[in-house]
Amino acid sequence: MQEMTHRHTKELDIFYREHREACTNCRKKFHDGMCAHVGYVRGNNPAVLCDDCAGEMIETVVRYHWTAQEYESPNGNSSLWRYIDLAKFIQLIASKTLFFAPADSFDDPFEGAKGIVSRKGKWDDFYIDFFRKAIATVPEVDAKNLTKDEIEVNAKRLLSELNMSGEYDRKHTFISCWHENEFESEAMWKLYSANYRNAVAVKTTAANLYEALGKDPRIDIGKVKYIDFNKRFSSINGAYWYKRKSFEYEREVRAVMKIYSSDSNANSVPVDIEKLINQVYISPYAPLWFEEVVTSVMLRYDVNKPVFHSTMNDQPFY
Repeated sequence: MQEMTHRHTKELDIFYREHREACTNCRKKFHDGMCAHVGYVRGNNPAVLCDDCAGEMIETVVRYHWTAQEYESPNGNSSLWRYIDLAKFIQLIASKTLFFAPADSFDDPFEGAKGIVSRKGKWDDFYIDFFRKAIATVPEVDAKNLTKDEIEVNAKRLLSELNMSGEYDRKHTFISCWHENEFESEAMWKLYSANYRNAVAVKTTAANLYEALGKDPRIDIGKVKYIDFNKRFSSINGAYWYKRKSFEYEREVRAVMKIYSSDSNANSVPVDIEKLINQVYISPYAPLWFEEVVTSVMLRYDVNKPVFHSTMNDQPFY
């Protein structure tokens, strides 16, 4: 088997993300447990190959133990909305960066949760049993040399580390939240305009968001799944793609990235404003003069995009 060069490039990482579902040679669909060979074929063309086609590779950069994504990717044409106050809008267009909030700063205490405390015993029982079996079957280790006490001590240690990693991840997972909808949402306007009247909504598409972020391989963009935590757990590796059923009205699409550096500005990601913003909408609760403020600010930062009043204020007839 060809040795891996580990010669990663951003372009190759992007290629893998965009072609990870099937072998780029024979089109065979990948499934859990398969090996994905990522690298270059003749002509120095990037490729993602299955085991059967791996011989075509002239340079194998890396092999992945393929697993399905934890999230569903939105359709590229799906309309996404970000409802924000004027200060955050100015920060967006002035700095040309998109702020990703740390998961532990969200109001929802279930952000990144695996489940509810009353069901944690079932979670612990499953994983401690998993760790016992894993320790007893480690390759090239004779299980006969391990006592039951040694297996138990190490299984409990691994469970403890797993539990601690959840809190650690909350501090190092950063999220940008968007609302998927072809139309304005009255619920979202009320949520973001309840305490102030100077809200705007930035409208884009999923494809534009991806491209505006430079197709950054660190960032995953997907739909949130809404589940009943009384009946199931979220995911050991993808808890940030799950929320409680009571938040289903949000129809959230989120961009998620992990940052483990100490750089305090690492969660402000450069963004192409021209690609990101399709239209800007004014809150239905804003005073009449607010549109002039918004257009003046956009002019100041050379953002030439259409501005609309919310259709929530349209007048009916009977």
